[in-house]
Amino acid sequence: MTAATTGTTAVTTGEPQAGTGTAPGPRARLRELAVAGVVAGVAVVVLVAAAGITSSVDGGALGPRWWPSVLGALLLAGAVAVAATGLLRPRPAEGEPTLGGLLRLALVLALVAGFGLAWYRLHFLLVMPFLLAGLVAVGGGRGLRDLLLVPALATAVLYGVFGLLLRVPL
Repeated sequence: MTAATTGTTAVTTGEPQAGTGTAPGPRARLRELAVAGVVAGVAVVVLVAAAGITSSVDGGALGPRWWPSVLGALLLAGAVAVAATGLLRPRPAEGEPTLGGLLRLALVLALVAGFGLAWYRLHFLLVMPFLLAGLVAVGGGRGLRDLLLVPALATAVLYGVFGLLLRVPL
């Protein structure tokens, strides 16, 4: 509701005030539905690819198709959730991208690219803490705990799960 004050009397016009963010605009809804459509398309591709996996070994319930099928189903559920959120939930008004936001995006992309290049030459345990510390810093983390302890623990957990337990070559 738009309210205007004339002297001591408030006048209400019955229409939403521009920029209050009470409902998503058509562009925001379209953007949400486009993202949901892309994710749903990827989910269908993953599910079709998973159905085409053949194995000479009987893996039982947890065969080679299981994990890709779970990922495809989760992607599809996420697409439905994004579409429902875009259609049903009111969103605040969105402004144009800021220079700070674009710089943070560029830093994240540079960190990921640098991680990929460095991991090609160096071991996972040397490279991953720097990527995580950089991502934490770009995300606003400060202090020793955020920039040292969190990346070190996350790297140790990732290496323990993938490098030691699952024996994925890192």
